[in-house]
Amino acid sequence: MGTAEGPNPGQDLLWPLVEALQRLSCLAELSGRNLIVRMLADELGARLPIEEHANPVFHVYSIVDACRQRFDGLPTLVEVLDRVEQGSNPMRRVRAIVGSMTALEIWPQEERDRLFDLLRGVVIPDIGDIYRFVAGPESRELLRQTTFPEVFLALEMLNAQPDGLPKPLVFVEYLATRVRFELACELRRWADQQATRFGVVAELQTVRRRFAHESLPAPPPRSHAYLVLLLRPEGPTGENYRLCHWAQLDISAGWHPDRGPDFVGDLAAIRWRVAELVETAAEDWAQYEPEIHVEFILSRELLNLEVDRWQWETETPVPEPVGCRFPVVVRSLDRMTAGKWHGHWRTRWKKLQEQLGGEGMIAKNSSHRPETDDLLKLTAIFEREPELVSLVLGDPPEVGRLGAGQVQVGLRAGVPVMVWHREDCESAEFIEIVETLLHQDGPGDVPQRARRVRASALAEGADHVGNHVTILWDDPDRLVVPRNVAPPEPVL
Repeated sequence: MGTAEGPNPGQDLLWPLVEALQRLSCLAELSGRNLIVRMLADELGARLPIEEHANPVFHVYSIVDACRQRFDGLPTLVEVLDRVEQGSNPMRRVRAIVGSMTALEIWPQEERDRLFDLLRGVVIPDIGDIYRFVAGPESRELLRQTTFPEVFLALEMLNAQPDGLPKPLVFVEYLATRVRFELACELRRWADQQATRFGVVAELQTVRRRFAHESLPAPPPRSHAYLVLLLRPEGPTGENYRLCHWAQLDISAGWHPDRGPDFVGDLAAIRWRVAELVETAAEDWAQYEPEIHVEFILSRELLNLEVDRWQWETETPVPEPVGCRFPVVVRSLDRMTAGKWHGHWRTRWKKLQEQLGGEGMIAKNSSHRPETDDLLKLTAIFEREPELVSLVLGDPPEVGRLGAGQVQVGLRAGVPVMVWHREDCESAEFIEIVETLLHQDGPGDVPQRARRVRASALAEGADHVGNHVTILWDDPDRLVVPRNVAPPEPVL
């Protein structure tokens, strides 16, 4: 067990591994341990909840404890350490201990891959409840919202049911009751093949019949769902882009989005891939009736893209813009990766939430529209007035234009809401729309109001101002961790 000062290693099962890791030269100094932590984050594509300690015992314990909470955590730690230690004697001891802590695989790797390919992109919000239902009351608790592979590994470490049926097969059979018909058939076909390997076909059929009649845990009620799409240039030519995406159906238990595979292509291919992702999310989540939010995290040079005008279906005779169907906002990649700006960002976001919770709208004196082109004066205004939570641009944020500088000042100041017209920020129609979106009382929040404005604009024609308005709505509590966010290296 742990104390306020750190873990009590004598009573912790992790202690043999912690003890062995202390013998590695790369973990002796704080700088070396932090380097290993950064390498782990790069390999896993996620920042682990590791507490930094000057005391090496506590710091190493924190690293191990964070790694064991992921099915791939400890094997990845061994892989990273191997690169640095290169087969040293202490490293062989570490590898042996981790091997003894990892359950023997009872499924061929190709079968695992086939199962997780079937489940790729599928979001089931109460996966922790499903795990507890299948594992039983005596099983260890999962420490955080988890993934299909992590649940699968945890169930592998448990004894089979009295009838000999492995618990991971029961888990897959349960999942088949919660997904669309075509996927359910594929999951049951996979389970049948594994049951044949283990000689438990009759036992699996019994569970399948029982699940058809038994009262199982109900899915969670209607909630907010998020599809987050990160877009940035890829390669030196400027013709290709990389699209990363994350999805989460229910955030009531915290923000733990699942990341899908990246996609690289030209802008036409990216638009088609976005439609495919939105279409799939709408289909997979339909049974839960969530309010789906689509967010585009854009690099500086892409902020003025008309992403809300992209269609959300891949094949349709009457294309509908995604911004008419769902609340669509943009977010800033520059700020998400600049930790030095996050303190002011969080402070202003809290003030915004206080305003929305009280009146359902942003106070006029909390919004600012620059009256001059002086960016230093704009910087000073935000430094003097911490109550400002929104910025209405006086110019589109195209590279080389004044609007790009205004956005940069707002991002650095922590402003969570920005609004602009992608062509003309001076028009009377745009100023009127801003009043409606930010300051008038009405149903829904700003992103929902923007969706209704866009839907109205669809009927009015291409010239309607609603077809050209971008909303930056940036929540610091819902971060994602993109890999390789620096500009691509030039080809020599």
